[in-house]
Amino acid sequence: MDRILIFQFFLIISICMNSQPNRKFKNQSDKKSEIFGKVDGVLKDSKTKKLLEFANVTLYLNDQIINGTISNEKGQFSFDNLEPSEYKLLISFTGYKNREILFSITDKKLNQKLKNIYLDVNSLILENIQLSDQAPIYENKIEKIVYNVGNDLSSTANDGIDVIRNAPLVSVDIEDKISIRGSENIKFLLNGKTSSFLNSTNISEVLQTIPAEEIKSVEVITSPGAKYDAEGDAGIINIVTNKKNIEGFNAGINTNTGTRVNRSSFNVNAGKNRFGISGSGGARYGWPRDGKTTEINNVYNELGDIISNQIKKGDFIGNWLGFRGSIDLYYDINMYNSITTNFQTSGQNKFNNYDQDVILNDLETYNYQIKDSTSNKNSDYEFTLNYTKLFENKPGKELTTSFQYGTQISDDNKNIDQQNFNDIIIENSMNGNGFEVTSQVDYIHPLTNENKIEAGVKYIGRYTRNKYETSIDNYDVISWLPDDSLTNLFKYDQKVTAAYISGNFNLVNDFGFLLGVRYEHTNINGSYDRVYENFYNSYNNIVPSFTMSKKLNMFRTIKFSYTNRIKRPGMSKINTNTEISDLSNVSRGNPFLFPSQSHQLELGYTSFKPGLMSSFYLYYKESLDVIEAYTTLIELELDGSNIFETNYFNTGNNKSIGFNFFGSATILNNLTIRGSFDLYTYNMRTKLNEVDLVRDNLIYKYSFNANLKLGNGYKAESRAFFRSPRQTIQGERPSFSMLSFGIKKDFKNKRGSIGIGMIEPFSKYKDFNTDIVGESENGNSYSYTRDYKILFRSFNVSFKYKFGRVDYDPIKKKAEIFNDDKMDNDNNTF
Repeated sequence: MDRILIFQFFLIISICMNSQPNRKFKNQSDKKSEIFGKVDGVLKDSKTKKLLEFANVTLYLNDQIINGTISNEKGQFSFDNLEPSEYKLLISFTGYKNREILFSITDKKLNQKLKNIYLDVNSLILENIQLSDQAPIYENKIEKIVYNVGNDLSSTANDGIDVIRNAPLVSVDIEDKISIRGSENIKFLLNGKTSSFLNSTNISEVLQTIPAEEIKSVEVITSPGAKYDAEGDAGIINIVTNKKNIEGFNAGINTNTGTRVNRSSFNVNAGKNRFGISGSGGARYGWPRDGKTTEINNVYNELGDIISNQIKKGDFIGNWLGFRGSIDLYYDINMYNSITTNFQTSGQNKFNNYDQDVILNDLETYNYQIKDSTSNKNSDYEFTLNYTKLFENKPGKELTTSFQYGTQISDDNKNIDQQNFNDIIIENSMNGNGFEVTSQVDYIHPLTNENKIEAGVKYIGRYTRNKYETSIDNYDVISWLPDDSLTNLFKYDQKVTAAYISGNFNLVNDFGFLLGVRYEHTNINGSYDRVYENFYNSYNNIVPSFTMSKKLNMFRTIKFSYTNRIKRPGMSKINTNTEISDLSNVSRGNPFLFPSQSHQLELGYTSFKPGLMSSFYLYYKESLDVIEAYTTLIELELDGSNIFETNYFNTGNNKSIGFNFFGSATILNNLTIRGSFDLYTYNMRTKLNEVDLVRDNLIYKYSFNANLKLGNGYKAESRAFFRSPRQTIQGERPSFSMLSFGIKKDFKNKRGSIGIGMIEPFSKYKDFNTDIVGESENGNSYSYTRDYKILFRSFNVSFKYKFGRVDYDPIKKKAEIFNDDKMDNDNNTF
């Protein structure tokens, strides 16, 4: 299997690197000419005046093709280095009639500015279908790579997690944790805005309940500009949804029923004139899922002999249910003022039951049993209101004000029953609630058609309350843990005030610059009802960013960037609730963590041609005060017991060098192959608990995806993924791999599809291993290993169908209002 994957990987690299060499135009001689001309223009819809991006523009001389390009996001195209002659342009775009334009380059008039070129809609083609942008699957912007999910017609993704797995530079592990270049410190945005839904504790659960067809694109931003929050040292993932503001009515259903996971969703969209409403809902639920675990704790003396050993073996079964719903409304007050609002809710319920047999070899040997049951219930609600103002006499000038209120409610319970040795029943409950208020103002001021200045201010207030309580029926066997620390009310407030200014400049010779600076001030207040003292903290961060890009041609770009990011610890890492797995293993959070920072230098090369895409990145990243889980050994003097306690610490600084490759090739318009390869280092030297620690390691991951059109609406897909173990200062976290196959049949009326799929058809269970080592101040050392085996093989049947009819999707039209009527009288307007 590995040989096949490696062969596919090098095949993709060879395809992507062997691009065609540059060709001279047929009218160019070998002799150097001193007279060259240029032609450019802007493509628009003749009725709506909407800019047409990604349209095909072909240049002819004497009825022979000499060059070709596509229009950019502003509908613009250009050809240069043209010798004097008669030329023809052929412009084509799906859903529109072809357009031919003749023009001349003469010694007296070298430059032809065609300006506005209008294309007419082909009513025969669009009679029974909705008009949509025909953008490529991947786009390269100055600070990000965009994965256009809606244009990936070959994808068989079911939910948001599947979509993220297909995005460049991103990986998703067995626990659906998302990382970029090995770091999970990612800032998630929803439609360019911060969302209380997409926080670090529930992002995976929320994405699992979002159907793939509701996601329009995923933007992977490894070099964020100053307009983005400074949080998230790995970068930003912006999830853009299909907010369908329409003329008419449509609805759709989507079901995916399988042996392991089931998903169902619906959406309804209606619009008339300047008002529209969209609603959607979904649920994700699974059959009971079983697995096996083996955990081993060892304590060694200075000679390396085992002085304490605990082995736990057992079975578990788990289940879950997730749901979400949302309502979007928009109202265009007039051509220059609009309001959008959104309300959404989501929730999840998880249940797990463990039965474990334990052997403890300490001063004596003990055999006993542990029954462990957990339940986690979470609910989220969020309301967002946006007002956008455009300016009549200044196209591109925009003022946006936004307000958002979100609340979270959680109810977690854990019960442990230990029998036949130090019999004890432990019950832990934690009820949490909190709310988040965000308000911001953003302003865009265009300097020219290509250059703009952006500025804004923002305020975020996060207020969290966690009430936890632990009851123990036999406190004598756990007296080492202070009773008054097991029950408390923890209050944690975080307030962030920010301001930024940035500039985006496109200069001569196709150089582009994105530079800016962001200032953030953070205030933190923490308090308890008992035991612990209140604490306060505040800090300032000045976060600069700089990106320079150079277009080598219409398809190839090279760029260099510097970014400075911060990562504030989340509630899961600071909560002081003590979770007891058994009498030898406990965990808790650390409220005194301070934010980590990172500095990154990145050099990237991308080539985006129709049907062929490749990107290469080299980077150096220094992460300061990295936050990691860290396990320490508590050695009790009274009875010689050893307790493994896991907490979070700012462990040290990590210096990493990395390389990324991502490629995609379409062969004969039927077969699409994609592949990626990431390689980076983990290098940390630090000192914790008076112990010097050093760890150097190499981490890698690769993925492959193949999609084949079989004809008559049939499509097949295969996907493979592998990631080596994640590294911490103490050891390795589990590696992850996945293999899947699927086939789908699109209905002839283009309104739906039916498909079947399978995941890991060759292995029913998958193993995940964790290995942790550490040293104590007294010279003893310890290790923790875990083998986690879980049911993974699954088969599913999917069904999608859309109802109703709409004329177009004017969300783009609404967002791209330009006052172009003054240009219609220009003699160069077509």
